[in-house]
Amino acid sequence: MMKNINLKLNLVVFSLAFIFMSCKDDSNNKNNPTDVIKLTSKEEVTTEKKIEKLKLPTVNIQENDKLVSPVEIKVNSQGVWTASEGTLGYVELINEKGIELASGILTTQENWMTNKPVVFSTELIFDSKNSMDGILIIHNDPGSGDGDEAGEKISFKIPVTF
Repeated sequence: MMKNINLKLNLVVFSLAFIFMSCKDDSNNKNNPTDVIKLTSKEEVTTEKKIEKLKLPTVNIQENDKLVSPVEIKVNSQGVWTASEGTLGYVELINEKGIELASGILTTQENWMTNKPVVFSTELIFDSKNSMDGILIIHNDPGSGDGDEAGEKISFKIPVTF
């Protein structure tokens, strides 16, 4: 019976030692090939993704600029949006009542087949005499096709005055 108790006690001690050793933190061991990068919080990943998604082309129109017809809209792709057949996308000018005052296709005369910045432009001609405020909406052209061939539809708004 004493042998049975000693065997059980040894088994318990061995099990506890095994559990303790498997839970040991080896983060200070520089030679461990299985080290992984540990993130301190989920928020860092979310923030990084948000920053990546906020990369937008630059526009010559700033928030609350006063637009007078005709106006040339210039969009610098910044290598962020990709052109398709010489066009980057299109622009809409909407008044405060939701009525479209003008629209235009963003085109370029430059070499658009590059990942470098390219300036695209369009001229908007509109009548704003019954409007005080509006929104300029810049839309990309995600291209056509399935899967990797087609991009993601993206647009952003710039509030303007007349």
